Amino acid sequence: MKSIYFKFVMTYTIIIAVGFLIFGTVLNNLTENYFVSQKQTQLVREAEKIATGLALWYITGFLEQDRLRFEIRFLRDYLNASILLINKNANVILNSDEQIYIDDLNLQKIRDKVFEGEIAVKKLLIGDMIKREYLVIGYPVVINNHVVSGLLLITSTDEIRQTLKMYNKIIWLITLFEVLVVLIITYALTQRIITPIKKLAQASRKIAEGDFSQKIPIPNNSDDEISELISSFNYMTEKLENLEMMRKSFISNVSHELRSPLTSIRGFVEGILDKTIPDDKKDFYLTLVKEEVIKLNNLINQLLELSRLEWGKINLNLSEFKIYSVIVEELIKFEKRIEEKEIDVTLQVDEELVVKADKDLISRVVHNLLDNAIKYNKVGGKIYIYSEVVNGKAYITIQDTGVGIPERLQKLIWERFYKVDESRSLENGVGLGLSIVKEIIKLHKQNIWVESEEGVGSKFTFTLDLK
Repeated sequence: MKSIYFKFVMTYTIIIAVGFLIFGTVLNNLTENYFVSQKQTQLVREAEKIATGLALWYITGFLEQDRLRFEIRFLRDYLNASILLINKNANVILNSDEQIYIDDLNLQKIRDKVFEGEIAVKKLLIGDMIKREYLVIGYPVVINNHVVSGLLLITSTDEIRQTLKMYNKIIWLITLFEVLVVLIITYALTQRIITPIKKLAQASRKIAEGDFSQKIPIPNNSDDEISELISSFNYMTEKLENLEMMRKSFISNVSHELRSPLTSIRGFVEGILDKTIPDDKKDFYLTLVKEEVIKLNNLINQLLELSRLEWGKINLNLSEFKIYSVIVEELIKFEKRIEEKEIDVTLQVDEELVVKADKDLISRVVHNLLDNAIKYNKVGGKIYIYSEVVNGKAYITIQDTGVGIPERLQKLIWERFYKVDESRSLENGVGLGLSIVKEIIKLHKQNIWVESEEGVGSKFTFTLDLK
């Protein structure tokens, strides 16, 4: 299996190589055209000077042939170009370099254009055995608006080719250097990406084996997608670790709590069957068995309800109702417990406040929150229940003066099976109440949160839509 690093490097190398190849080819063509154009412009300019000077003087008899030969040979060396003078019949009148020979067909084409009064520019392959490329400039020699002769300047493109070759060599050396630099940078960047991914893969395997202690350090001064991925992974690991701890704690607690009532039930039933318990005590012990069965049934119902909520198996039955009446109904159910703990309840909820929600589910929310407010309150404590409307939403708050929740545990209380006080028994719940509350509020697409101070009390607030 090829690594991501190998794929990264190969991909970048191919892209860079193809990119520079295209760039080099285009640049080479542009440079060649530029040099040829520059040379062409120079030769046309020099041809104009010769045609209106030396060639014209020679044709009009002001300059002798020997003198003209001397001049054009000097110009040939200066321009690095052969100079030819032809007549209307395409015959060469004068040639600065006897080795230069243009075949009749090409010479005829140049002659036709020149004697039409135009400047001819053409690339030709010249040579008997070995053909070489030449740039030919044809310029008309004019007397009294009549073309009397044609001047040809012929230069080899080898000089341009040599310049281009040297130029290309420099370009490709620079390109090679840039490719090496890019590969080094690619290596560094890829390593920066691949190393955390490798660590993530190793940590994932250990998590799959049950080791939830894996944490990957976030690179210093980093705020990119990789850092976000590592942060999310660490958060996931922390949540899994907490969930695993709660699962183990739940299994331990529930196993203990189930074992106690089941042992009691078994003992009572066996006592009745083997006549250890006298007949006049049967009703008493059967009542105890019934109470234990009710507790077990409540636990199972809570687990089933939470499961249905989490899997979205409950459909909301939305209706409009007064939240005040729901709170009062739930308070009545806790009247005996409130009196036993001598708790003072203050109710400041708008009696006409109408909300839109599932009444049965919201009753369950209020029930669970009141149950906790009473359960964890002190004797002679207080419970405050009040409401307010903000930005089109109803805010319902249930506050107690109980033991409170440590700040470090406030995020965990919503997790199922979690209990702040691990010493509490099945009689006081197994940490499912707030999980059910959270899921019900979430199902309504609303919010719930807690504000608490250890030893002072807790305040739970949830929102509901108005009618």
